[in-house]
Amino acid sequence: MSHPDPLCYSCGFLLGSQEGRFIDDGPTRSLKLLKTPLETLSITNCLLSDPDWNDLSGSPNLDQLIHLTLWGSKLTSFSPEPLVILLENAAATLETLNLQDCGITNSQLQAILPVLSCCSQLRVLSFNGNDISMSFLSNLLLHTSRLTRLSLEKYPAPLESYDAQGAIHPGRLFQLIDELMEKLRDVREPKSILFYTKPCHRCGNWFIYNLPSSPCRCWLPA
Repeated sequence: MSHPDPLCYSCGFLLGSQEGRFIDDGPTRSLKLLKTPLETLSITNCLLSDPDWNDLSGSPNLDQLIHLTLWGSKLTSFSPEPLVILLENAAATLETLNLQDCGITNSQLQAILPVLSCCSQLRVLSFNGNDISMSFLSNLLLHTSRLTRLSLEKYPAPLESYDAQGAIHPGRLFQLIDELMEKLRDVREPKSILFYTKPCHRCGNWFIYNLPSSPCRCWLPA
């Protein structure tokens, strides 16, 4: 059985598709050329327009997606409705969802939570790199209670983990994540879960909670 080739759209060019061609007409134009549903769609580090998002959410070729990556494609100024529709259409098949560094806000997260909890096949969820407050992050974790297939989860450290200058406050970070983990374990036992801080002011790397080989260890005891 043949599988549809993935579409990968990054920084102004598109790679892949039906006949092994390179296409740079944008993701929505390329979707209209497809003859079979996609299993993998990757749009990274792109500035998409409102019409682009609307076309993506309305495409009949995306209702069997298994892997969806929107890493680095900023959503801050957009209505969450197209993403909600896109997730609704793929909820029965989606296994990988990467929303890393999408600039998702608290209110946008709140809008996608109901449909996210319906993605019952989800195995990998990457949500790190977004500025999310403690209460909304807690709500996100609780909405994953039915996602029993999750094997890898990546989340941002809560905004309350940082001081007024934007530097990480270690004690507060550990306290807040311990609270989040306690709430999560009340509804399910995570297999592998990581919390990422913003890049460190000293080394430029992230501190990753639950990862012994974290790239940043600047403020940990020697």
